[in-house]
Amino acid sequence: MRQTISKTATDPEVFRAPSLFYAAAREGMRDLLAQPEVWRGERRAILLPSFIGWSANEGSGVFDPVTGLGLDPGFYDLTEDLAVDLSSLDARLAERRYDVVVVIHYFGRTERAIGRIRELTDRHGALLLEDLAHAWFTHALGGPAGRTGDVSLYSLHKMLPMPGGRGGMVTYRNSGWISGQRETEPGFARHVLDHDPVGIARRRQENFRVLTGLLRALPELGSGFELMWPELADDDAPQTLPVRILGPGRDNRDHVYAAMNREGFGVVSLYHTLIEDLRAHPSMARLSRHIINFPVHQDIAPDDYPALVGSFRRALGTARPDTSPDVGGASLLVQVQHL
Repeated sequence: MRQTISKTATDPEVFRAPSLFYAAAREGMRDLLAQPEVWRGERRAILLPSFIGWSANEGSGVFDPVTGLGLDPGFYDLTEDLAVDLSSLDARLAERRYDVVVVIHYFGRTERAIGRIRELTDRHGALLLEDLAHAWFTHALGGPAGRTGDVSLYSLHKMLPMPGGRGGMVTYRNSGWISGQRETEPGFARHVLDHDPVGIARRRQENFRVLTGLLRALPELGSGFELMWPELADDDAPQTLPVRILGPGRDNRDHVYAAMNREGFGVVSLYHTLIEDLRAHPSMARLSRHIINFPVHQDIAPDDYPALVGSFRRALGTARPDTSPDVGGASLLVQVQHL
């Protein structure tokens, strides 16, 4: 039989990953999870990681759709650097049936075990939902983030200057999961196309590496703070640069946050308070009370960082002696959390 090759691509399904746009990623997540086809039974069980934030102003982008739909949540463990504990995930999937498994690429860092996670979810017949609220530019660099799960969530307003500070996107690697979903902001697609994602990713990588180099040189490293991720992979584009502020309680972290923002340096403390279900989780609750995030977004030039680092040192030098116990409870910080 004679074979032919067309002049241009004509098959609309080759590498197709349709995207739906919403005012926020949490809205798209709820739209997906509201579809009856997602669930194999009446129990509607969803398995999530044990580090999920909550804010008095914003609630929880990841968990609000779960509670709003009356789903049955379970949680698997993470390591101290927020990687998936595969043994915990395997055990949770073995002990009861979950129809959906959520994996979060925290602060734009690729979950490196995502391939193994996919094997586990396939074995147990669960939909793999990748939360890339912080990892749109990581996905743009071509690594496994956003290319392994069945569905991916993106918070566009956390990555790009979106209209009104809004914007979420849900991308389906398998269009068979699209049934009754209804996007609410299809016009947001043009704002994504208006930007150069790889160029932005490279700027964020450069900023991360410059700032990490300056922080690594500080004498306070190891006594006043620790770097969570001293090295950045070539296919990771960070949302922020997270560090741990050391001390037995949260007072030093909150002091650094307040002092630097008073000086005009927009640091945040993402996941400063965990959802109620997780506040008794020892290692994750402790991390939430110590973490602070430095900006590395595309508006910043590398030469801007010496001033930020100077402010950080002043804040560390004036931190109050920490006498508060390292226990749970809400922080005074109010930040947008997730999705």
